[in-house]
Amino acid sequence: MSIVKNNLFLILAILICVFAVSALFHPGFFPIHDDEQIARLHELNYDLVSLHIPPRLSQNLGFGYDYPFFNFYPSFAYYFAEIFKLIGFSFILSTKIMIGAGFLLSAVFMYLFSKEYFGKLGGLVSAALYVYAPYHSVDVYVRGAFPESWSFVFIPAIFWSLYRLYKNPSVGNLLLFGLFGASLMLTHNLIALMSVPFIGIYFLYLLYESKNKKNLIFAAGIGGVIAFLISSYFSLPAILENKYTMVNLLTQQLANYNLHFVSLRQFINSPWGYGGSILGPNDGFSLEVGKIHLILVTLAVTLFVYNTYKKKSKSLVLIPFFLLFVLSIFLQSYYSKPVWDALKALSYIQFPWRFMLFAVFSSSFIAGYLFSVKFDGKIKWILGFFTISLIIVFYSGLFHPSKYLTKVDDQDYINQDEIRWRISKMAFEYVPLGIATKKSDLGTTVVDIKNSEIAQNTATPLSMGMMVNVVEDKPQLKILHVTALEKGKLQINTFSFPGWKVFINNKEIRYNDNNKLRLITINVDKGVSVVEARFTDTFIRKLGNAFSVVGIILLFLLLPIYQRKIKL
Repeated sequence: MSIVKNNLFLILAILICVFAVSALFHPGFFPIHDDEQIARLHELNYDLVSLHIPPRLSQNLGFGYDYPFFNFYPSFAYYFAEIFKLIGFSFILSTKIMIGAGFLLSAVFMYLFSKEYFGKLGGLVSAALYVYAPYHSVDVYVRGAFPESWSFVFIPAIFWSLYRLYKNPSVGNLLLFGLFGASLMLTHNLIALMSVPFIGIYFLYLLYESKNKKNLIFAAGIGGVIAFLISSYFSLPAILENKYTMVNLLTQQLANYNLHFVSLRQFINSPWGYGGSILGPNDGFSLEVGKIHLILVTLAVTLFVYNTYKKKSKSLVLIPFFLLFVLSIFLQSYYSKPVWDALKALSYIQFPWRFMLFAVFSSSFIAGYLFSVKFDGKIKWILGFFTISLIIVFYSGLFHPSKYLTKVDDQDYINQDEIRWRISKMAFEYVPLGIATKKSDLGTTVVDIKNSEIAQNTATPLSMGMMVNVVEDKPQLKILHVTALEKGKLQINTFSFPGWKVFINNKEIRYNDNNKLRLITINVDKGVSVVEARFTDTFIRKLGNAFSVVGIILLFLLLPIYQRKIKL
């Protein structure tokens, strides 16, 4: 009982999520924009059981031609879901558990961080606002952007670990900061990029408040290095090898940031819906910060200014967080267009409204201040729990999908035809640059491929008198026994992408990809041959893998001294 009593408010932070996750208890699944999520989990699972580690390819996405999806797309959320798949749960149920855990953990870390400044009640109010922000539901039940929704977990976790590092620059807190930083990078690399100025502003505030600035800088620096090292197996290839894909072209079209700025009135009032993002103020889904959020922020900032003027407030933490709030709103609005135009790296973010996560985080935190102010204790607790109840009642109706698909099961999402055609057409930004393309009815660039052209076999003879026996067909390895009556050509149904090597009878040969879909094509001599195609690591991938190994070794070397303070 003492454990429950000591952690009562942490337990309450978890329990308040019940209305956010209740939709997950319905049978089946639900429609979302990013309807490839379960297929991605299936492909990750197939990579792992095929010992393709770390996973970089998807054998079935990309029209069945070994799409280098996991080389570029962060997969932490899928790894979490994979734990439950390996236990024996279905792909759908594993995905639902992952979604629900994201809500619960975001509440936990928001509570832990806000509590440090505003006490247990303030922390609980902040957690409720954070969980039930309209954009949180948009991410999950409308867009189905599950990796991005898991960023809600690691943003407050990083801020909390930085605060702990400020209070106690120990090795343990340093490692915590490094682990959360790596986790965010592996959860959503774009959100990690976006978070840099926000984390930087908070760090500068802590530095201003710190009595031992050198220790804080050193500890945070080492934590940052550990985060970079651990995540490098993914982050280095994701950054340095995307030039081999179509992603740059596609960010200039439907995912062009110029089409997705948020009008100022939308932050205050934006109708709920399950449609998409379009040019102008009439987006199909809500882009409100949250009416209760805005009211409480206004009250909190007003009270903070008054208390500061009257010298009743010693902490200045609301100043950097109000700056974070204003910055996040600004970067979503059309007024920030010169910044987006000047910083070309921002184009990869695609949607300015992705900064809504930081508006939600900062506003939820600021609101907690109201319940840290000293006044009649009983009234404060009553007001606090009334506010939490109001938040849940007002927002919980948003936390459900447009409808439930009660009769679907795993096979509706993971059958080969589904993945290789319908889902592959939804997202193909990482196909090789130079692949045949055409214009869609919307005027956007799409892969020039018909249903009859998706991969049907591991390899296709392009010459008469050639028979192929497939010995091994894994994402990273194809072994074929080829019998040719005459010298001819063989197409291995795999995208040509840096890292693929082809061997005939154990001798490496050169291949060409001068064809419509840039598929690996080789010449095979008359007779019987053993053809082997292996996906190997480029220098960048080897370097990233090595950095990650160093980061993990460093982590374990430092663990035994986790309680020791850092002293310079």
